[in-house]
Amino acid sequence: MFPLTRNLEKKIQAYYLVYIGKEANNIEDQPLDVTGAQEFINKQEIMNNILNMSQTEAEALGVSRSRFQGIKQRIRENGNLNLNTPAVRRLVNGTT
Repeated sequence: MFPLTRNLEKKIQAYYLVYIGKEANNIEDQPLDVTGAQEFINKQEIMNNILNMSQTEAEALGVSRSRFQGIKQRIRENGNLNLNTPAVRRLVNGTT
């Protein structure tokens, strides 16, 4: 007899993708001093997610209203975003 098992399912929603370099497929061919695979972040997708995010979502992630509006304004004006600021890291990590 086989034991009864339950079929557990967990829903996952992806907010952004991390592209990994083609060298990651050949881990065994990499030199030993390499610490990990090279990652390429889709910055445009992150900026679009922030632009589509509501103020209440940003405040729930710990980003103030004025800081969030400033980030959105910089994205619209410059088309660029510094991913290393604490507020932007909170927004990006909160959407994963």
